Amino acid sequence: MVMNTKVASKNSDTATKSSTENAFKPFQPEMPRIPGVSDGSRHARRGLNNSNNNLLPKIGAFVVAVLCISLTYFWWSKHKSRGANRPPFDPEIAEETAPALDVPKPLPPVREGPSVAGSVEELSKTWSVKEFTFVKPITHENIDAMVVRLPGGQLWGFSLQDPYGRCKLEFIADLAMIEGKYRFKASHPMVVNPCDSTVFDPLKVGALGGNTWARGQIVQGEGLRPPISIDVKVQGRSIIAENIE
Repeated sequence: MVMNTKVASKNSDTATKSSTENAFKPFQPEMPRIPGVSDGSRHARRGLNNSNNNLLPKIGAFVVAVLCISLTYFWWSKHKSRGANRPPFDPEIAEETAPALDVPKPLPPVREGPSVAGSVEELSKTWSVKEFTFVKPITHENIDAMVVRLPGGQLWGFSLQDPYGRCKLEFIADLAMIEGKYRFKASHPMVVNPCDSTVFDPLKVGALGGNTWARGQIVQGEGLRPPISIDVKVQGRSIIAENIE
């Protein structure tokens, strides 16, 4: 009897253990039972799956590292090939291919005050002449001008610009040239306009209208008035041009 009781108790414990192991576990679903496969095989396979799952992150990290190294090497090799193909810098070639810069021309200096027409020594003889540039006091406009030493020591300054045109007046001391080119028989040098063949006499004064007169009367040609006068005077050893008509 005692033996039967121990056997029954042992069977009862085995059934209780089996029912406990077979109890439903919500977070550990039971693996399906496969005929011919023991529980030990299933536990071994589960451990293998867990081991594989732990290797996946390591494999992924290794693949990413390999890709980064490959991209870095590709970029470096491409950059190096560009530098190798670039021609060496040659300063002479660079200077030849560089476009020439347009350097602006310097503006003429603006002179303040009276213009210097010349010196007493330059105009010491009768009919000696000197060209100069007269600068208008207000507008600073440059005007081509001339001063002449007349008989008796008088100075005559005038603008070389045609009063009503763009032609430049000329002083001619060759009397034969005046007679041959301008068909005027002169006894002294004359001022002429080569554009319309007008002849101006430096020793005569012509009327401008009203009670105004100007030196350089027209003795031949179609000119409308004498040359524009410029006031000149001797100051020290210089001849100064002060005002323009």
